Amino acid sequence: MSEDTPILKINNIEVKYHEVILVLKGVSIEVPKGKIVALLGANGAGKSTTLKAVSGLLKHEDGEITDGSVEFMGKRIDRLSAEKIAKRGIVQVIEGRRVFEHLTVEQNLKVGAHLRGNRKSIRDGLEMVYNYFPRLREKRNETAGFISGGEQQMTVVGRALMTNPKLILLDEPSMGLAPLLIHEIFNIITRLNREENISILLVEQNAKLALNVAPYAYVMENGRIVMDDTAEKLRENPDIKDFYLGLTDVGGRKSFRDVKHYKRRKRWLT
Repeated sequence: MSEDTPILKINNIEVKYHEVILVLKGVSIEVPKGKIVALLGANGAGKSTTLKAVSGLLKHEDGEITDGSVEFMGKRIDRLSAEKIAKRGIVQVIEGRRVFEHLTVEQNLKVGAHLRGNRKSIRDGLEMVYNYFPRLREKRNETAGFISGGEQQMTVVGRALMTNPKLILLDEPSMGLAPLLIHEIFNIITRLNREENISILLVEQNAKLALNVAPYAYVMENGRIVMDDTAEKLRENPDIKDFYLGLTDVGGRKSFRDVKHYKRRKRWLT
């Protein structure tokens, strides 16, 4: 793979559930190696389905890619099982802080170590996780079901790190968390990207937050990509300001019902 090749390339994919329900319609996304890219959109836009199309988890929900392809490090992966995709270095952090509640924090982390070859590698992985999430070191022997929501989110991200990933698919990490915890977790995410060179495809409803950490973003609506640009330009785009940032031209709040529809850009799909 050359330096210019995106680590992830989603090529005009179509996704159906139960063979009839069309969810994604011609979605194309690229994630450059070592970068964070955000995928924005309202509930039901198809963001989580896009991540599952990459990780292979669609097959466990009676979904399938019926057109297009997904490439990782220059090689096609959409025909592989979720297990084989994970072994190539892709891990998805599913929304909802899904810890194994009856296990300790450290046992949860070790679940993610199944792809590591030996005990030293597992110890090194744990030390890396505790370095980024020192609070988890303090909670390592506590039952995961009884720690705070923020600590559970740290645990699932830490568990993903234990797989030694090249690409993390991160689904709604801010959901249900207090602002201070959100700030802490997103600071750690940017450090992981910068210091460990882990590429990240970030799904996030909080557009302002996402555009602060991702240099580039795609906007999804009704299963299609309707806009993509640099974070700087998207922040100044009036449609984004109205629909996702909730601001009018004079800085006031707009209700959801008052927001105009997007001006669809023309996308010539090959």
